[in-house]
Amino acid sequence: MKLRSLLAPLLAVPVVAVLAACSSGATAGSTSAADKPKVAVVLGGLANDGGFNQYAADAAHALEKKGEITAQIRESVTSSSDAEAAFRQYASQGYDLIIGWGLDFSNSVFTVAKELPKAHFVATGSADILDKATANVETWTYASDQQGYLTGWVAGKTGLSPIGVVDGQLAPFNETSYKALSVGLKAANPSATELEPIFTGSWEDPTLANQAAKAQIAAGAKLIVTGAEGYTSGVLSAAKAGGIATLGASSTSSSDAKAVNVGLVKLDFTPTLEEVVGHLKKGDFGKRSYTSTIANKGLIFADINAVDAAPDLPKDISAQVDELAAKLASGEVTIPAIG
Repeated sequence: MKLRSLLAPLLAVPVVAVLAACSSGATAGSTSAADKPKVAVVLGGLANDGGFNQYAADAAHALEKKGEITAQIRESVTSSSDAEAAFRQYASQGYDLIIGWGLDFSNSVFTVAKELPKAHFVATGSADILDKATANVETWTYASDQQGYLTGWVAGKTGLSPIGVVDGQLAPFNETSYKALSVGLKAANPSATELEPIFTGSWEDPTLANQAAKAQIAAGAKLIVTGAEGYTSGVLSAAKAGGIATLGASSTSSSDAKAVNVGLVKLDFTPTLEEVVGHLKKGDFGKRSYTSTIANKGLIFADINAVDAAPDLPKDISAQVDELAAKLASGEVTIPAIG
């Protein structure tokens, strides 16, 4: 999982604004926020990418389906200037909640928020954004160490070894994830071994990813940990041809996912968005920060799939993950600090 121009990473980065239409002369926050707020989500990619962008879009659609909000999704906003223009546009159109989803958007969020102090935003980013919440900007991130830990823990539960990694780029957010993956792997399967990870340098190139996956298979990998990205189809096709399993792809990454991918640790932004909307409706929005974790079910193991190359993945793996979440919430289990 990455946040790159989103959180990225680190999901991540993962904006929410409230403002009555400028032309109406109404006061910000005095619109439909008390019943069904209008929510706009500004994404750095496609809403159906099976990864970070889709997590935000899915959360908005889930609340819309429950009748709690009305949602508008803006896809493939690739520059900070375009993001700022989108935030201002939605605010002027009377949107109660505008979500800008991405690390590269965070500065733009704070810029526009300063211009529009009566608007309400949620800026998304890496861990340092948690200290930046203001009266009209709430902030969100996910626990990248826990995302990595849970991925490694599930990898350990498969009983497969060695474990290989194929990803696009190594960045601070996923460097933490991969360090934590090693910890989670050893917690679930102390005898498991890891191969040197391969980072192709591209989030989008499936050919490079296919070559990297073949290299990991040649080195003995029985399971490849990857991400739900543009490159992922290349990893899945190599795994299928090589008769090994993968972990971390989306079920929509390619038609090969069902044959090889056992699931992925994904973000569920829905609980956080619902909480943000709740504060908006109550009129006490602001100066809050949120982190999606395993314990609060913001990080979940999903798209679970039985594949021939991972016959020992427990049939009750979902229940085991729920048990782990409960133990983390109670303090019975703790994840070591990742340096």
